[in-house]
Amino acid sequence: MEWNSWQDLLPPQLWRWLDRGSKAALRGVNKLMRAQVDGCIKVVASPASFTAAELAIALLNWPAVRDLTLLGVSDASVLAPLSTASLAGLTSLTVRQVQQIEAWLVPMFSSALVSSLRVVDISGCVDLSSIDFVRTCEQLRCLWMPDCRWVSDLSPLGASSKKLEELWMAGSVQVGSLVPLKACPELRKLDLHSCVPALHNQLQDLRLTCAQLVDPSSVVVEGLVHELQPSIRPDRQARAANQLSHFAYEGGLDALAAIAAAGAIPALVQLLGSDMPAVVHEAGLVLYLLASTNDPIRASIVAAGAIPALVMLLAPETSAFIQLAVALALSFLSVEQSLADMNARGAIPVLVQALGPDSAAAQRGATAAALGRLAANHAQNQADIGSCGAIPALVQILGPGSSAGMQQAAAYALQKLAGDHAQNKDIIADAGAIPALVRLLGPDSPADVQKVAADALDFLADDHGQNKVTIVADGAVPALEQLLGADLTAEVREAAAHTLHKRGLADF
Repeated sequence: MEWNSWQDLLPPQLWRWLDRGSKAALRGVNKLMRAQVDGCIKVVASPASFTAAELAIALLNWPAVRDLTLLGVSDASVLAPLSTASLAGLTSLTVRQVQQIEAWLVPMFSSALVSSLRVVDISGCVDLSSIDFVRTCEQLRCLWMPDCRWVSDLSPLGASSKKLEELWMAGSVQVGSLVPLKACPELRKLDLHSCVPALHNQLQDLRLTCAQLVDPSSVVVEGLVHELQPSIRPDRQARAANQLSHFAYEGGLDALAAIAAAGAIPALVQLLGSDMPAVVHEAGLVLYLLASTNDPIRASIVAAGAIPALVMLLAPETSAFIQLAVALALSFLSVEQSLADMNARGAIPVLVQALGPDSAAAQRGATAAALGRLAANHAQNQADIGSCGAIPALVQILGPGSSAGMQQAAAYALQKLAGDHAQNKDIIADAGAIPALVRLLGPDSPADVQKVAADALDFLADDHGQNKVTIVADGAVPALEQLLGADLTAEVREAAAHTLHKRGLADF
């Protein structure tokens, strides 16, 4: 249900009957209520936003409360009405950053008036030492208790929550036994990330009674995505995003698909607006990795509103390491409608600066590939990248001191910068790229590097007589002919043949 004021909500005769103080209190409760998508009422308590009297009025004879969320309450006394309230319809309770939590949580649950609860989320309640309060929750299906580092005993769950399906307890390092969970035969998901290793040794025994229990490693991503929620503390958001990026790097495409499937994209886009730089950087990094996968995931990122949020971060006051993560992500999301905005905000200079020797090797390689994607079939981007000093830095990466992956990325960028752009072809040749690319055709280079080097020479030779002369003079013809007869992939042989014959190099 939705309303603009309590005067709209209450019958006129009741509103007229209330005294001025009661009306003021009801207006104050407006700060506590907001409509749920499903029409239920959600109570949201934020720091210093309400009093105990206002909360009592809100809860009085209000069986429609389904979802109760308490955020950042520093004075537990204002929550006293929860101990006596009749919340017969309450199905979900979320508690974040509430001090003296046990002072009101235990009495509230002891009243046995919350038996309908199905979801309890006490993530990060570091002051909580026991989960005895769940003994009255016979309908409990899901308990989120990550980082409840002082909770050690799960027996209250086994004593009452026979229908428990999900238990999320990552980082609850004091828990030493899963034996109580044998009384929960419907348990399907159990997150043991960052728990004591001994718990993993108990899983086989637990599966004897919990036959539906999935491998805990398969639910880690879902648990981390949960930690990205806006109500989670920024330090925990940053840690979760950092762990997701490590998971993505280590797990490759399968891991990235799992992150997207777990609903991480909207949460990550929202975190781009965080006041904590570490959160923004990690969120931008994970979005960059997700954007590098496939078109459906890229479409999801764009649909979540990532491009305006990312572009806004390309501001002078944003730190360099955030700007780089953002620019890399944008390079994969360079749909036509975003390119002009990206350039106006200075995405290209940010990327070019990251090509320098002061950047990490992996960063330079990723940046070179990003510039290549931005330059592909886009004359204005080609001109902007060429005029920003990128070409000498890319040529330097072609040298023997770089890894094969970096060389491949740099050659790819030079190929895209040269395509149908006469001025860039001149700049690339003058920077010494041609002998460096010819060297990459040799047998010491991997096949992928040989192919992209041949393609780059092909683009440089296209409709450019002087470059053809230089390419031949630097020994490209015998190197390309060697690739035709080598035991290499069809792609390498095709690239070599095209450069030799289509560009007429073999006739020189």
